[in-house]
Amino acid sequence: MADRRLLALALAALIPAACSGTQAGGGSAQTAADSVTKSIYADDVHGVTSNFDQQLKAQVSRAEVGALSDKMHALGSYKGLTFVSGDPTKSEFTYRADFDKGSMSVVIRMDANGQLAAYRIFTPNT
Repeated sequence: MADRRLLALALAALIPAACSGTQAGGGSAQTAADSVTKSIYADDVHGVTSNFDQQLKAQVSRAEVGALSDKMHALGSYKGLTFVSGDPTKSEFTYRADFDKGSMSVVIRMDANGQLAAYRIFTPNT
C-alpha cells in the first residue's frame, strides 16, 4: 500500500470490558491494544490473532500484518502506547503508538462481550 494511504486492520481480542470504561485511559483496553501492537511490530500473525473470534480472524491477512510491521519498523523501536482520548459510553479509545522516529494513532472499539470490535492503525504521511 502507498505510504500516504491509511492502513486499517480490524481485529478482535478477548478483553474484560467492564474495566475498560471505568479506568482512565481505557484500563484493560490499553493493555489489549498494546499487546496487539507489539504482535504486529513483531510480525507475529498468531500473536495478533490468538484471542480473536473466528469471524474476525478470517479478516486478518499475513500481508496486512507484514505491511503494518514494516511501517512500524520504519519508525524505529516501539516505545509503547499513550492514551489520547476515549469515549467510554461507546467503548472507543484512541492511543498514540510511540516509536524512536515518530508515532502512529491506534484506535480501538470494544464490544458488549468484552472483545475488541475494531483495531485500527493510522500511519503517518511520510
